[in-house]
Amino acid sequence: MIRKLWRVVKGLTYRRGMTPAAPQPLSRSISEAPGCWLAVDRVTNEVRAIEDSPYKLAAKIERESIRGVAIVRAPDPSEPELVGLG
Repeated sequence: MIRKLWRVVKGLTYRRGMTPAAPQPLSRSISEAPGCWLAVDRVTNEVRAIEDSPYKLAAKIERESIRGVAIVRAPDPSEPELVGLG
């Protein structure tokens, strides 16, 4: 009888001998919605919620009980890039 062994590592379930799925790059997640505020999953870097203001995003996260996310703003390519203290 072959016994399946399962392990849980950082919330990801996988079989022994298999590597957990690699998260997508954060730059790919940010490029999905330029100029918007994103709630990005801390483990997989997948976008869980998008809004045009941080206040609307915080309200959506609270309303939908989204957990385990980081809030970031995706820069728009037309915006000037801040370098140094100005």
